[in-house]
Amino acid sequence: MVKPYFISATLVPAFYFIVGVIFTFVPEIPSADLKLPHEKIKIPLLFTQEIGVFFIIFSILFRQIYNISKEVYLLMNNTFKFVLLLAALISPYLYCYTKAPQLLIIFGINICFIVLLQYEKLRAKNNYEKSTDTLYG
Repeated sequence: MVKPYFISATLVPAFYFIVGVIFTFVPEIPSADLKLPHEKIKIPLLFTQEIGVFFIIFSILFRQIYNISKEVYLLMNNTFKFVLLLAALISPYLYCYTKAPQLLIIFGINICFIVLLQYEKLRAKNNYEKSTDTLYG
Protein backbone atom coordinates (compact mmCIF):
# COMPACT_ATOMS: atom_id res chain seq x y z
CA MET A 1 0.00 0.00 0.00
CA VAL A 2 1.33 3.42 -0.98
CA LYS A 3 1.59 5.94 1.82
CA PRO A 4 -0.41 9.08 1.03
CA TYR A 5 1.43 12.31 0.36
CA PHE A 6 -0.19 15.52 1.52
CA ILE A 7 0.77 18.54 -0.57
CA SER A 8 -0.33 20.83 2.28
CA ALA A 9 2.54 19.45 4.37
CA THR A 10 4.93 21.09 1.91
CA LEU A 11 2.96 24.05 0.58
CA VAL A 12 1.80 25.61 3.87
CA PRO A 13 5.19 25.42 5.65
CA ALA A 14 7.03 26.66 2.55
CA PHE A 15 4.74 29.68 2.25
CA TYR A 16 5.01 30.60 5.93
CA PHE A 17 8.76 29.98 5.99
CA ILE A 18 9.34 32.33 3.04
CA VAL A 19 7.07 34.99 4.53
CA GLY A 20 8.77 34.53 7.91
CA VAL A 21 12.25 34.97 6.43
CA ILE A 22 11.14 38.15 4.64
CA PHE A 23 9.47 39.54 7.78
CA THR A 24 12.48 38.66 9.95
CA PHE A 25 15.40 39.76 7.80
CA VAL A 26 13.86 42.48 5.61
CA PRO A 27 10.99 43.92 7.69
CA GLU A 28 11.06 47.16 5.71
CA ILE A 29 9.48 45.41 2.69
CA PRO A 30 6.16 44.38 4.31
CA SER A 31 6.04 47.59 6.32
CA ALA A 32 6.56 49.73 3.21
CA ASP A 33 3.52 48.16 1.56
CA LEU A 34 1.31 49.10 4.50
CA LYS A 35 1.95 52.85 4.64
CA LEU A 36 1.68 55.81 2.37
CA PRO A 37 4.99 57.24 1.09
CA HIS A 38 4.58 60.63 2.82
CA GLU A 39 3.59 59.18 6.22
CA LYS A 40 5.93 58.29 9.00
CA ILE A 41 6.07 54.56 9.57
CA LYS A 42 3.55 53.56 12.24
CA ILE A 43 4.40 49.90 12.38
CA PRO A 44 7.48 49.12 14.43
CA LEU A 45 9.91 46.98 12.53
CA LEU A 46 10.55 44.86 15.62
CA PHE A 47 6.87 43.84 15.66
CA THR A 48 7.14 42.74 12.03
CA GLN A 49 10.27 40.75 12.87
CA GLU A 50 8.47 39.04 15.76
CA ILE A 51 5.70 37.97 13.40
CA GLY A 52 8.38 36.63 11.04
CA VAL A 53 9.96 34.53 13.78
CA PHE A 54 6.50 33.19 14.70
CA PHE A 55 5.88 32.22 11.05
CA ILE A 56 9.24 30.42 10.83
CA ILE A 57 8.55 28.47 14.03
CA PHE A 58 5.03 27.61 12.84
CA SER A 59 6.32 26.34 9.50
CA ILE A 60 8.99 24.16 11.13
CA LEU A 61 6.52 22.66 13.62
CA PHE A 62 3.93 22.06 10.88
CA ARG A 63 6.44 20.20 8.72
CA GLN A 64 8.00 18.24 11.60
CA ILE A 65 4.62 16.88 12.66
CA TYR A 66 4.18 15.55 9.13
CA ASN A 67 7.71 14.09 9.06
CA ILE A 68 7.26 12.29 12.37
CA SER A 69 3.83 10.79 11.74
CA LYS A 70 1.35 11.17 8.92
CA GLU A 71 -1.37 9.78 11.20
CA VAL A 72 -0.74 12.51 13.79
CA TYR A 73 -0.72 15.04 10.95
CA LEU A 74 -4.19 13.87 9.91
CA LEU A 75 -5.41 13.91 13.51
CA MET A 76 -4.22 17.50 13.88
CA ASN A 77 -5.90 18.56 10.64
CA ASN A 78 -8.73 20.36 12.45
CA THR A 79 -6.23 22.15 14.68
CA PHE A 80 -4.26 23.33 11.64
CA LYS A 81 -7.46 24.59 10.01
CA PHE A 82 -8.37 26.47 13.18
CA VAL A 83 -4.92 28.09 13.41
CA LEU A 84 -5.04 29.10 9.74
CA LEU A 85 -8.54 30.52 10.19
CA LEU A 86 -7.32 32.57 13.15
CA ALA A 87 -4.36 33.76 11.09
CA ALA A 88 -6.69 34.71 8.24
CA LEU A 89 -9.03 36.65 10.51
CA ILE A 90 -6.54 38.24 12.92
CA SER A 91 -3.60 39.08 10.64
CA PRO A 92 -5.25 42.16 9.10
CA TYR A 93 -5.92 43.55 12.58
CA LEU A 94 -2.25 43.29 13.54
CA TYR A 95 -1.67 46.12 11.09
CA CYS A 96 -4.55 48.33 12.13
CA TYR A 97 -5.59 51.42 10.18
CA THR A 98 -4.35 50.07 6.86
CA LYS A 99 -6.36 49.06 3.85
CA ALA A 100 -3.64 47.34 1.88
CA PRO A 101 -4.84 44.85 -0.74
CA GLN A 102 -2.02 42.53 0.33
CA LEU A 103 -3.95 41.77 3.52
CA LEU A 104 -6.91 40.58 1.45
CA ILE A 105 -4.58 38.41 -0.62
CA ILE A 106 -3.09 36.83 2.51
CA PHE A 107 -6.64 36.21 3.79
CA GLY A 108 -7.46 34.44 0.51
CA ILE A 109 -4.30 32.33 0.65
CA ASN A 110 -5.12 31.17 4.19
CA ILE A 111 -8.66 30.26 3.13
CA CYS A 112 -7.21 28.26 0.20
CA PHE A 113 -4.93 26.41 2.63
CA ILE A 114 -7.96 25.59 4.81
CA VAL A 115 -9.84 24.22 1.78
CA LEU A 116 -6.77 22.16 0.81
CA LEU A 117 -6.51 20.69 4.32
CA GLN A 118 -10.21 19.79 4.26
CA TYR A 119 -9.85 18.15 0.84
CA GLU A 120 -6.88 16.09 2.01
CA LYS A 121 -8.74 15.00 5.14
CA LEU A 122 -11.73 13.84 3.08
CA ARG A 123 -9.45 12.09 0.58
CA ALA A 124 -7.61 10.26 3.37
CA LYS A 125 -10.92 9.27 4.97
CA ASN A 126 -12.22 7.90 1.64
CA ASN A 127 -8.98 5.98 1.05
CA TYR A 128 -9.21 4.49 4.53
CA GLU A 129 -12.82 3.43 3.97
CA LYS A 130 -11.91 1.84 0.63
CA SER A 131 -9.02 -0.06 2.19
CA THR A 132 -11.23 -1.45 4.97
CA ASP A 133 -13.98 -2.36 2.48
CA THR A 134 -11.61 -4.55 0.49
CA LEU A 135 -10.21 -6.04 3.68
CA TYR A 136 -13.57 -7.22 5.00
CA GLY A 137 -15.71 -7.19 1.93
